[in-house]
Amino acid sequence: METELTLKVPPAALERIRSHPVLAERARGAPREDHLTDTWYDTPERALWKHGLSLCVRSSKDKQDSWIQIARTPSSPHRRGAWESALPSGQPQPALLARQVKPAALARLLADEDIAARLQPVFLSSIRRTTWDIALPDGRRLACALDAGDLACGDRHAQLSELELELERGDPAELFALALALHQDIPLELAGASLAARGYAMLLEAPAPAVKAERIRLGAHMTLEDVFQCIGLSCLRQVEANLPGVLRKDAESLHQMRVGLRRLRALLDMFGKLAAPPGEIREGLDWLSGELGAARDWDVLAGSTLDHVGGIDPAALRTAVQDRANALHKQLLHTLHAPRYTVLMLQINGWLRGRQWRADGALPDGSPLAERAKRGMRPLLRKAEKRLARRIKALDPQNGPARHRVRIAAKKARYASEFFRDLLPGKRAKRYTACLSALQDRLGLLNDFAVADRLLDELASGHGQVPRQAAWVRGYLDAIGEAGSRELGKPLRRVAKRSITR
Repeated sequence: METELTLKVPPAALERIRSHPVLAERARGAPREDHLTDTWYDTPERALWKHGLSLCVRSSKDKQDSWIQIARTPSSPHRRGAWESALPSGQPQPALLARQVKPAALARLLADEDIAARLQPVFLSSIRRTTWDIALPDGRRLACALDAGDLACGDRHAQLSELELELERGDPAELFALALALHQDIPLELAGASLAARGYAMLLEAPAPAVKAERIRLGAHMTLEDVFQCIGLSCLRQVEANLPGVLRKDAESLHQMRVGLRRLRALLDMFGKLAAPPGEIREGLDWLSGELGAARDWDVLAGSTLDHVGGIDPAALRTAVQDRANALHKQLLHTLHAPRYTVLMLQINGWLRGRQWRADGALPDGSPLAERAKRGMRPLLRKAEKRLARRIKALDPQNGPARHRVRIAAKKARYASEFFRDLLPGKRAKRYTACLSALQDRLGLLNDFAVADRLLDELASGHGQVPRQAAWVRGYLDAIGEAGSRELGKPLRRVAKRSITR
């Protein structure tokens, strides 16, 4: 598996990249120029893409009668499988790649003669590529390629202007450090989807759906440090995978991006004393959480909270609320295109992938991070349980801020049990998580009512339908929220009795 990073480059800055001193100083030799045409192939029913695989045939203007075919697994940002082989002609022969591919299911797919017989061109890219071999401090090399050209699917076209960094082996932090050095002079942005994913989006005329949290696969042999990195990168993938949807102003993509960010912050809080990130990363995550949260609050009010209201049809209010949500989604585009967002994503990727919590590249003697995860996780899980138990014990159900603190503690305890699910007793973990989820849902609804009260206050002044409906809805939600808080006793007691560590 190689580590890959693709960054969007402003078209006007292409020549500045080509002559950038950072690349000139670190490159081994002069850059190489090439003109490449990649033609992607699939079956009419998209059998390859449905299994997370892309296949293209590449030809070079400078190498006549020379073709290579490349298969990739593009579904995981910054990490992918990539295999290639030479071809005698411009027609794909996927069976030549099958012997290289380790995942058995993908190897069988490439070796399938029926699939090979039905392959057809689906889209293509034509680019001018400038390539540098970058020398790294450990003696390894990093491939840096600047692409400028066009992605075409039928009569639909998209401009390509991006920088691709690839590292087969070595410290992944070096890749992100180089990107940060370039970003200081030229505003770069993360490419939210692979080139193949963008091509298929054009082909299918359907944007990628919102991406939920993936199942985290842990092995009994893993150390606590291995698990921390594995979970952190999983959370980060969820954040990054939802970027294209958020840029389309899709409410569900924003929700899932925010879930990924919450999971990541919960993980960092859990491991705070073992692997504390630099202050600039924590501050950046807090900033991004606030930016995403503002738009999400209005989405929830428009999309679900108002549905709990009876007695009137708050149509005018719903329109006003949706207008606020739309305005914040538009404002969010500036946030996600801002240099600060790119810096944050590069920093957290480099920190996680390069294990930069290590001092001098090694864990200190006796560090819990070096323990087997099955043993090292227990103090972390107990800490989450005890925090939740303390907050439940001290809770006045009528106290909104106190309820919110219990909700946050329940959410962190649930995330902890989900993170370590593969290392926990299956049935007990499932019951514990379900119990926490039920409490979290109840507390979440009450929190939605409290947030709605704050937001509706902004629409309650003046005359007309909107202020009148806002006043009605505030009173209605306050009444059902008070009734709901009186019904918390049973789910609170149920959670207080359960434990995943005993």
